[in-house]
Amino acid sequence: MVTHLDFTQEKYEDICEAIVRSGYATITFQDYLQAEELPRRFIIVRHDIDRNPRNALDIAAMEHAYGIKATYYFRSVRGVFKPRIIRSIARMGHEIGYHYEVLSDANGDPARAIELFQGDLKKFRELCDVKSICMHGRPLSRQDNRDLWKYYDFKDYAIRGEAYLSAGPDLYYFSDTGRNWSWKNKFRDRMPHQREDISINTTDDLIRLIRMGSVDRLYILAHPERWALNNIGWALSYAQDKLVNHGKNIIMTVRR
Repeated sequence: MVTHLDFTQEKYEDICEAIVRSGYATITFQDYLQAEELPRRFIIVRHDIDRNPRNALDIAAMEHAYGIKATYYFRSVRGVFKPRIIRSIARMGHEIGYHYEVLSDANGDPARAIELFQGDLKKFRELCDVKSICMHGRPLSRQDNRDLWKYYDFKDYAIRGEAYLSAGPDLYYFSDTGRNWSWKNKFRDRMPHQREDISINTTDDLIRLIRMGSVDRLYILAHPERWALNNIGWALSYAQDKLVNHGKNIIMTVRR
């Protein structure tokens, strides 16, 4: 077990404990979209499963032990789409959604992309009920996968909402993308109604914000593969994040 480091499963458990002790309700993104009346104070906990779905299962079990409901968006690629893991997480009461990247896969062709979308959605719905979706950023791609919905309407596919496009201005959104909770190294991971009047950087900052309870509606994204179980896993995750962040900086510089 790694200690005294950020982005470990031990540190993620500190987040879970802070949520429970603070008295926030936790709701899934689907709950947020369809509830007739939302709790006065709540947190949406979201996980994008980009790689290493085994970590997602560990985090899901931890949250379940704390009574926390979360939303898990899985990519459809071979290394991530693991039916046994997806079913196990769904049985814990968490929401399962589809982490789509079809416009990137189709090189920007909307007609081909929607075909891929329908095929992948069918695969997920053979495992569990899917009512919400979330784009995968794919920083090396020129495509913003959310642009698919400029040509089509996801509601035509019995989808209630998209994790970015359907989030309202009432939510304070914080993400661990880029291995920090600030807006540094966020390439596409931003909301249409981004609120940036509160600034945090570390997980301890996030925990303090939760404990203070000064924000009624929080929306938190944590990528399970980033939260390591041991020293080797932490070192690998750190190295990969550093490499990805360097690549993002190069891309942003070139595109300017």
